[in-house]
Amino acid sequence: MDSENSRNKNAGDSAFVTYVKNKISRFGQFLYLTVSNFTKNSLFESASSCAFGFIFSFIPIVLIIFTVLVGILRIYPNIYNFIVDFFEQMDYLVKVTPILDKMLEIRSLSSFNIFIGIWVIWMARKLFNSIIGAMNKVFRSVSKRKSWFNQVLTFIIEFIITLLIALVITAAFAFTQIISLPFFQTILAQFTILFKQSSHNLGTFIIYFILFISTVIAYRIIPGTKPLLRRCFFYAFLNTLAFFIVSQFLNKFMNVTNYNAVYGTISSLVVLMMKVYLFFIIFLFCAQMIYVSQFFDPLLRSAIYDLPASSSKGWGNYLRRFLFINPTMIQTEENTVQLKAGETLYSENEKVQAVWYILEGSILETSSQGEIERHKGNFLGDVQCIVNETYRTNAKALTDSTLIRFSDEEFMDILQKSHHSARKAISKISSYTESFYSEDEEVLL
Repeated sequence: MDSENSRNKNAGDSAFVTYVKNKISRFGQFLYLTVSNFTKNSLFESASSCAFGFIFSFIPIVLIIFTVLVGILRIYPNIYNFIVDFFEQMDYLVKVTPILDKMLEIRSLSSFNIFIGIWVIWMARKLFNSIIGAMNKVFRSVSKRKSWFNQVLTFIIEFIITLLIALVITAAFAFTQIISLPFFQTILAQFTILFKQSSHNLGTFIIYFILFISTVIAYRIIPGTKPLLRRCFFYAFLNTLAFFIVSQFLNKFMNVTNYNAVYGTISSLVVLMMKVYLFFIIFLFCAQMIYVSQFFDPLLRSAIYDLPASSSKGWGNYLRRFLFINPTMIQTEENTVQLKAGETLYSENEKVQAVWYILEGSILETSSQGEIERHKGNFLGDVQCIVNETYRTNAKALTDSTLIRFSDEEFMDILQKSHHSARKAISKISSYTESFYSEDEEVLL
């Protein structure tokens, strides 16, 4: 009984260790795919484009928000002071009080007002166009949307986001009015530490809440691949939290007041633009994580096929082989094949119905041209599958081997979804046809 319990305990420990190793391996693969795709998609430049679009769109967006708020102000005038206090944090960019007062004076529409309104909406779309363009870089390989739909989507998101901001500001005002009632003031007086009232803190919370909700909307709507809503919420929260930490770090170690004393208010604008740029880097990085998370299996299959040869030098190639040479996440009982030493995998002239990945062991290929040993990390039968030929060699196991079987449909799907894999396949086909024709020439001679 004791020995049986010991065996069960050892088996449980082994299973737990394997589980942890698989999770660590998956996280490493996930992180590498995210970073590599982020770099390949040139998303640093896209973040710059979004920050540049922010310059053109900030004031038009504020004007659109004010247009929505003006209607509310005429019904509830008490909200005026709350809005002015909220936008005081942006006084170094634009003075909102004169603009708001002028908009409140407008009682009728003129042709000039209509022209200004169209211009404001058109300018506000610069930021949203930049964001949609950057997101298309992330999801373009899987998104089936037409370009005209993206233009329509720009105006839809512009309307949703600006309306959302106006509604959140209104809701925040309603909240401040509620907690100012005597009943709530009595309760809050008992918890002054937990509920310290501060217009600045409330304004900061509103800004980050708007960022969070706007990010959820962007992650859900823009890709065109219908990512899970909980996934959008998670990465939107991660994006907002990361940006909050970065902002607090910058605020702690960059004394903007000192810069203002030397360079004037332009220094505040520079710091703001730095924060906007960093926000969009984090935003696009999280979007790239959504893409990798949503399409992890095909990306992993592509990374496996695109593995560098064992003789390849460089730390990047070593890292790729270390991370992807054991693709346990796509290995199942159905697609795993075990061969004993000497067993045949396939024979020459046999119809190709699968492509094989060597997970463990070595396979010997023999043909009229000689013998070739294939080791861990190599694919077998891929070229013949692409050109729709029979196997050109006999393949048998040199040692006890484990292989992962890809059906011809699964393998062709890899090439369709990854241009990197397709490029490698073309290179292998070129080498294959060169050797094929040289063999035929030798026979003719």
